Amino acid sequence: MEKIIEFNLYKYELPLKTALNIKNHQITKRSGIIINLKTSSGFSSFGEIAPLPFFHKESLPQAFLQIKEIRKDILNKEIRGKAISDIKGSSKLPQREILTGMVIDKGIFNFNLCNYFSDGFNFLKNIFSDAGVFPSVKFGIEMALLNLYFLNPDFEINLKSTMGTALPVCRLLMDLKSDTSGEIAKIIKSGYKAIKIKVGREPAEQEISRIKKIKQLISEKPGNEIKLRLDSNGLWNLAEAVYFGNQIGNDAIEYIEDPVNDINEYKLFFKETGIPVALDEKLYDFIDINNIDKANFNDLSYLKAFIIKPDFIGGFLRASELITIAKENGIMPVLSNSFDSSLAISSIALFAGLMNLTKIPIGLDTLSCFRENLSKEDIKTTEGKINLMEVLNNINKINFNLLEPADF
Repeated sequence: MEKIIEFNLYKYELPLKTALNIKNHQITKRSGIIINLKTSSGFSSFGEIAPLPFFHKESLPQAFLQIKEIRKDILNKEIRGKAISDIKGSSKLPQREILTGMVIDKGIFNFNLCNYFSDGFNFLKNIFSDAGVFPSVKFGIEMALLNLYFLNPDFEINLKSTMGTALPVCRLLMDLKSDTSGEIAKIIKSGYKAIKIKVGREPAEQEISRIKKIKQLISEKPGNEIKLRLDSNGLWNLAEAVYFGNQIGNDAIEYIEDPVNDINEYKLFFKETGIPVALDEKLYDFIDINNIDKANFNDLSYLKAFIIKPDFIGGFLRASELITIAKENGIMPVLSNSFDSSLAISSIALFAGLMNLTKIPIGLDTLSCFRENLSKEDIKTTEGKINLMEVLNNINKINFNLLEPADF
C-alpha cells in the first residue's frame, strides 16, 4: 500500500534583476514555499506555493499557516488505484488506460485530471471541500501530486508519441520605455511566434510609435507569422483604449488583455477597434471560477482568449475545467504564470502537454526576471520553444542550497 510518509515544507527568496511593478507597488524578490512529498516506495515530488504580493488575495504567511494545517490531513494518507503504480517499470504503449485518468485511443492522448485526483488521492475531496482553501495553496498541493504522475515512464512514452515535446513560448517585453528594435530583431530571428508586450505604462504616443515600429519589423520578413499580444492590465478607460487601438491598427495583433477596467465595455472596444480581447485578471469577473461547469455564454465574438494562471485560479484541476470551457466556446486557452519559480514553470509546461496545448504559445517567459532559479538546470528556449523532455528530466532537480525550513 503506497502512502505519503513525508510532507516537508521549505521556503525560498529569489531576488529579481529589476523591480516588478504590481499594481503600483514595487517588489524586488519572489518568496514562496516548497512542498516536498515522499512516498513509502521512496518517490519524491515537489509543489510550490507563492502568492504574488498585491495580486493574490492571500499573503505568504497566511498560505503557510493554512498548508501547515492541511499537511496533517495528507500525511500518511494512502495513494489509491493506479495513481502511482508501475513507476518502476514501463510497458509498451497500451491502447487504453495506463494510469487513472489517462487514455490513449487511436493514437490520441486524453488525460482526465479529475479522475486522476479523485481516484488516486480521494483524501483531497474533504480538504478542497472547504471553500476557504487559498488558490495558491491548492495549486501547490496539486502540483506536488501531479509531479508524482510525471515520474511514471509511461508518461514519457506518451509525451514523445502523442503529445509532442516542443512547446512554443510567448516572448515577454515588460515595457516600451526604450527603443526595442534590436531586441525585436533578435526575437524574430530566434523563431518565436508570439510576443507579449506590457502597455499603458508609458505616454500613449510613445507606445503607439514603438508598437508601429515593431509591426513594421515583423512585416519586413516575408512569411513571418509572429503575433503581438498586448496587456494593459485594465489601466485605460474606454476612450483611451479605443484611441490606442485605432492608432496601432488591428493587423498582427492577436489580442489585448484587459484593455479597460470594466468588462462590460470589452465588446464595445472590439467593435470600435477590431482588436480581440483576452481575459486575464478580469476572468473572475467574467466567469464564476467556483462554478465553471454552470457557465453560460452568449455573444463571444469579441473574445479571443482566456489567460489561465493555475496558481491564481486555484490549481490544475480548475485550470483544466477552464481549458475545456474555452475550447467548447471557440476561445483560445493560454496558460501563463504569476512570476513563479522554475519549479512551477516546469510543472505548468508539462501540464500544457497533458492538456494538448502544444500548438499555443505559452506565457512562461518570466524566468529572465530572476537572478537565480530553484531548478539546477535552466529551462532553455530554442527557436522559440521549450523542450518538454528536458523539462521532464529536470523536474525534481532542485537547488536545495536556495531553500531553508519554512517558518513564518
